[in-house]
Amino acid sequence: MFIEGIGAILVVSATTLVGFAFAAKEKYRLKELEEIERGILLMKNQISYLGTPLAALLEQISWKTEGVAGQAFQNIAVRMEERQGDSAEEIWESTWLEVEKKSYLTAVDLEELTAFGRTLGFLEKEQQEGSIDMLLHYLQEKQERIKKRLDKNGRLYYSMGVLSGLLLVITLL
Repeated sequence: MFIEGIGAILVVSATTLVGFAFAAKEKYRLKELEEIERGILLMKNQISYLGTPLAALLEQISWKTEGVAGQAFQNIAVRMEERQGDSAEEIWESTWLEVEKKSYLTAVDLEELTAFGRTLGFLEKEQQEGSIDMLLHYLQEKQERIKKRLDKNGRLYYSMGVLSGLLLVITLL
């Protein structure tokens, strides 16, 4: 009886942790999108008012952003300084694809980021600002959707973890 009780507690604990993991994944994705938005806003301001070269600009942004976004901006800046790759577009795209393995970003998020990278260095200042605005709109829209989904489903993930554990325990006993 004692061993069955311990087993039941372990099953409920494990399924509860799975519920927490589902909710945490969305929270981490939201944080990454917020950091990317912050970096892109800094980029827009620098391009609009100062005309800083792209490599130096990305270096400055990497200091002001955290996590995966900061690392990505840092890697892009370093590779641009070293002249690795043929163009800013290729460096941008390959760096974000490398980041994919370490981040909670979805394939759609990365597609939007790489699509933005195709405009780097090729457009005039006004066109570049328009491209930045489009990316910022996407990031803000995604963040709002994730926040709504977390409000709606956050407790659901936790509850489903506990309830599925209880269901398993009842079924097994």
